[in-house]
Amino acid sequence: MKGMKVVFLLLVFAITSAFMPGNLSFEDMQKNFERVNDAYSRKEEYFKMKCRSKEIPEETFGNMFLRVFKQEAIMEVWVQKPDGKYVLFNQFGIYSMSGSLGPKRQQGDCQVPEGFYYINDFNPQSNYHLSLGVSYPNESDMRLSNAPRKGGDIYIHGGQASAGCMAMSNYYIEDIYICAVKAKTNGQQKIPVQIFPFKPTVINMEYYSRFREFAINSKLWKNLQQGYQMFERTNRLPEVYVGANGYYLFIDPASASASTK
Repeated sequence: MKGMKVVFLLLVFAITSAFMPGNLSFEDMQKNFERVNDAYSRKEEYFKMKCRSKEIPEETFGNMFLRVFKQEAIMEVWVQKPDGKYVLFNQFGIYSMSGSLGPKRQQGDCQVPEGFYYINDFNPQSNYHLSLGVSYPNESDMRLSNAPRKGGDIYIHGGQASAGCMAMSNYYIEDIYICAVKAKTNGQQKIPVQIFPFKPTVINMEYYSRFREFAINSKLWKNLQQGYQMFERTNRLPEVYVGANGYYLFIDPASASASTK
């Protein structure tokens, strides 16, 4: 009788443990929130269809990054394929951004940052439907700004309203949020977010260099252009560091060469 009791208690413990948060995946925990669960019910089939169309195995979906072009109001989702190269998985129109072209340098300037960041927060109960935090200020921002208060709380979110953030429609943020949850669940610890003032093509760089008000940004924009061009040549993400002068250093994974300025 005593032995049966022990077996019963062990069985209860095993069943209970299986439902403890420590045994839930990140995706399972997120789906415990009503908005995320609702988004999955509407969007998961679409996500699976996109994976099939891009030849990306759903079960290993990960190594994604987000790329933003402020002037064009576009957010791109790129995902790494089994061959190591990245493919454009989806792109969305950004509903609203405040400020003008140029980086964020201080609290209250209502600017959207420009540079290389990563997702640092998932908020399934945001005041703006769903939101993903952006790691501003980063080391580059800290070195290039003398402002005592550089600001923060930069998010990609729904709600169609923005004050320094990137506001999407609720419909689009659900797609982006699900992609990020899938990637984190499959082991991606840092999801890069690249934010450019505009697509830094040669033609665009020449065009915006004509405007006197943008001269203060020219060095940063040329620096950001290097990272953009490196990815465009290879469809492989360069490693990104920040130099002592505050500007970015890029290491091409193919050539292992560094560049700056």
